[in-house]
Amino acid sequence: MYDIVVLGAGAVGLSTAVCIQNALPGRQVTIIADKFTTETTSHGAAGIFRPTTEKTPVKSLEQFRKWCTDSFAWFHLLNTELDPAQTGVSRVTGYQFLEQPSEKLPFHHDIIYNFRTLTDQELKSLPGNHKAGWTYTTLMIESRRYLPWLTKRFLSQGGTLESRTVNDIRSFAGRCSVLVNCCGLGAAPLCNDPDVFPVRGHLVRVLAPWMKHFYVWDGGDSYIYPGQDNIAIGGTRHVGEYDVIKDADYWFKDVLDRSTRLFPALKDAHIDRKWVGLRPHRTYLRLETETVRCGEQTLKVVHNYGHGANGIALSWGTSLEAAALVRQTSVAAATLVRQTSSVNSKL
Repeated sequence: MYDIVVLGAGAVGLSTAVCIQNALPGRQVTIIADKFTTETTSHGAAGIFRPTTEKTPVKSLEQFRKWCTDSFAWFHLLNTELDPAQTGVSRVTGYQFLEQPSEKLPFHHDIIYNFRTLTDQELKSLPGNHKAGWTYTTLMIESRRYLPWLTKRFLSQGGTLESRTVNDIRSFAGRCSVLVNCCGLGAAPLCNDPDVFPVRGHLVRVLAPWMKHFYVWDGGDSYIYPGQDNIAIGGTRHVGEYDVIKDADYWFKDVLDRSTRLFPALKDAHIDRKWVGLRPHRTYLRLETETVRCGEQTLKVVHNYGHGANGIALSWGTSLEAAALVRQTSVAAATLVRQTSSVNSKL
């Protein structure tokens, strides 16, 4: 028997579990997953805070903005009040280039720090032959540090971890008060959800300590992000592709070629590691409650998955909302129990 169960141990699952602990102190929260820390998709992600609705379709821009602002406030706190070497959250300034000038500003322009449009003189002094662009300061959330730190926080607050594969959420009917689904791509078979699909991405990490700024170009699909240990170079977006081995060498070379055209010195940088992962996309990010009927029993479920390429950036904001839904569900269930007990006592 469990109290509150969270399925999934990526950035979204861990964040949701910690947010539930904060919202419902004293309740027992258990994370069940078949992959933890280094095995998760979150671990390999670049982790910069640069959320876009193009890469995470949503039904409400107002809701998306709240997720972004809540997440950024959390990461800002981890950067300013705790040790970035532990939390993995550091500040980085850089440039995002455009093919043509545009009056449309990026969604996050008024959430991050010091956003402004690049001048013509600045563009001429920067690498590449770009016609327009922006400069700003944002936050890097490096999962190599962040996920272990978040796991430690969860365990220190009384949480428990269970390593196993879950094939049917209905198996939890009558065995937990609330089930929280943060399975990402795994939600497709688990919930029979046809709206979930992968977007494969390739990333190469190299040792180039002289690289101090980030650079984004090619509509946002090519990037160089400096981190505390190495720099992340990417990327690719292959919609619906599940095969992580197919043509991997070709795409890693393509990623490196794009970066070296902008910075030839990167050609001699030592490759630290390569990574290919499947981003858990969905037609629309799913954050809602559901009552699953299992014969004569019911299972209260809170869904929080389908973050796509913005999993790290949105993780804390969506987890706060998921925790609020868990709280509402728990209060409603407790009220029903009290009412049922009252009726039974009168009978």
